[in-house]
Amino acid sequence: MFFDMIRRNSKRNRTENSIFFGSLVAAVVLFYLILSLESQNVMQFLYTMESDAVNRLLSLVPVLYAFSLFLIFFLVYFAGKYQLERRSREFGIYLMLGMKRRRLFGILMAEDMWNSILALLAGLPLSVFLSELTSLITSRLAGLGILGHQPSFSLKAALWTAVGFFGVKILAFLFLSRKIAGQEISSLMEEGQEEKQDVQSGRYPALRFLAGLLLLLAAYGGAIAGLAWANIFTMALTVTIGTGGTFLLFSGLGKGLESFLNKRCQKGLSTFTYRQLQEHVFLKHRSMAVSSLLILMALVCFAYGIAVGWVSKDDEGHAVDFTFTGEEEHIRRELAAPELDGMLTGLSGVKVSMLYAEGDTQGSERKEHTFGTAQLTEAVDRLKDTEEKQKLSNNLQYFTSPYVISLSGYNAIRKMAGKDTIDLKDNETALYTDADFSDDRYKEAVEEVCRMDTYLAIDGEQYQVSGTLYTDNFVADRLITIDLGLIVTDTVFERLFAGEEASVYWNASVQKELVEEKGLLQAVMQVNSLLKRTDLEYETYLQGLGRQMFYNVASAYVSLYLAAIFLLIANTVISVQYLMQQKKSGKRYRMLMMLGSDSKAVCRSSDTQIRWYFALTVGTAAISSVFGIGSLFGGILPSGLESRAGQLFWTALLMAGLLGIVEYVYVTIVMRAGRRHILEMVHPPKERTD
Repeated sequence: MFFDMIRRNSKRNRTENSIFFGSLVAAVVLFYLILSLESQNVMQFLYTMESDAVNRLLSLVPVLYAFSLFLIFFLVYFAGKYQLERRSREFGIYLMLGMKRRRLFGILMAEDMWNSILALLAGLPLSVFLSELTSLITSRLAGLGILGHQPSFSLKAALWTAVGFFGVKILAFLFLSRKIAGQEISSLMEEGQEEKQDVQSGRYPALRFLAGLLLLLAAYGGAIAGLAWANIFTMALTVTIGTGGTFLLFSGLGKGLESFLNKRCQKGLSTFTYRQLQEHVFLKHRSMAVSSLLILMALVCFAYGIAVGWVSKDDEGHAVDFTFTGEEEHIRRELAAPELDGMLTGLSGVKVSMLYAEGDTQGSERKEHTFGTAQLTEAVDRLKDTEEKQKLSNNLQYFTSPYVISLSGYNAIRKMAGKDTIDLKDNETALYTDADFSDDRYKEAVEEVCRMDTYLAIDGEQYQVSGTLYTDNFVADRLITIDLGLIVTDTVFERLFAGEEASVYWNASVQKELVEEKGLLQAVMQVNSLLKRTDLEYETYLQGLGRQMFYNVASAYVSLYLAAIFLLIANTVISVQYLMQQKKSGKRYRMLMMLGSDSKAVCRSSDTQIRWYFALTVGTAAISSVFGIGSLFGGILPSGLESRAGQLFWTALLMAGLLGIVEYVYVTIVMRAGRRHILEMVHPPKERTD
């Protein structure tokens, strides 16, 4: 009997408040996803190359976990309060029939724990599936293809998920149960009382609305202009202005709806519908403002994480898989070993040496050269004032002893990458920079300068600069980094460095057939495991690949996790707030039915109110997110992606638009719950015949 009642009540609670139960399942999923990060295949792969960076990321997991528990506690408390208020009359009847308050407490605790167990059982399998799916998607976004994936399950993550989830539930329930314990039976038996509005007439609401709008515009302007990222003070000021503007906007919004209502056609229940909506805004403008800010943070985090991960998957600058240093004979002998024979192709050397200017040899026996960039500097001065011009001017100030690259070696790299070779004459040179130091706008600026018929002077001779800036990396990772260098013909290279020993970087790529069979990642990893058994000194593309993938993983996991937390709390808050207020105005719906309104018209009125309630909250957040995303890309975008800021921005807006699907689902669920609550209010269960 006791357990049957608990089971029936729990089932009824889940049915009546499906939004709350769904939020609990989502909380379980989020807890497990962040706690199982260490055990996921993609993180284990990254740990082999970027252990320090991965450890720093994993050290954030307890912080995110604690932050999530803090937020979920308020979500559980708020939604649980609504659920208990809905059943206050039921509790009063139990006490009137002689039930002890301790027994009532035990029943409620048992119901809560039973629903928590069901949420945990539903959430854990889903979280394991999503964990594996997220790992695969993240590796795909990094441009690596599908990993040799092995399913994983973290028992430690599951246990901590259960501990945190039940801890939050029990703590919230203890706080809520104190309210019931202190209420008299008469208070419990009373139907929910309507809240009184504190409506200020006159110009004050309009002034608050106008002030909020102006503050938001000021915050938008500061964000787009980049002032928010100037320092901590301006960042705090921009956030404060934007937050204050949002609260003032919603504070005056209720009164502002009156002008809208006066222009609406007064048909059917339209007056009742929009007056109800106006009252909801008056009474809940603070929670609407908080929810709007949470949705704003969710949109920005989601859009940033997905967009950066998606766009940065491109493999610009990658030409070789391995770079060796040392004697050519020794390298070729080791690579000819049976276990490595045929796995690497295209072994070729790139000669690189530094053109020391007068006074830069510092006691070395290296030959000194004269090097002039006067014409190049004059050409740069003719450019329009841009960030790229400033960057190029700064680089030319230190362009006194450049690295010089042999043409034949660099052309071999171009062939490996499947690109056309460079054709230079002995009186010509081409500028080179590593792909990490260049973006599209910078490259366009340099090439515009080079097309101005510019020359460089080396040892008194003029060399015409080619109109193309080359950025194909000639080493696998960072064995050598060149901000700005020169490519010259082999004849010129030998003449400049006659009698000097140049550095030679021997590059090779994994055999094409092996890559096609196993994919680039698996192929490079296999060859790398074999090379570790030799005494060769080398670097591999995996090192740079690991850094790039780590950035994608960090941005995707952390951003999407925070976005999900914010979105979950915001939507649950506004959904429950609306349903609570709807219950408290139940007498009005019954009065409408008594005056002749049919239930379908009343339900349509409720649907319209819900759509507007969500639209006002989500719409404000959506408008703010456009400026928030733009500011984020202007402030913390990695330098390698700055040239793609426009592409990233539109990609981010598209990703943010996808969250509209989530909002549509929430609105649909709330509308169904609202219809059900109205029918229960106008036709109590004891009076219903269906």
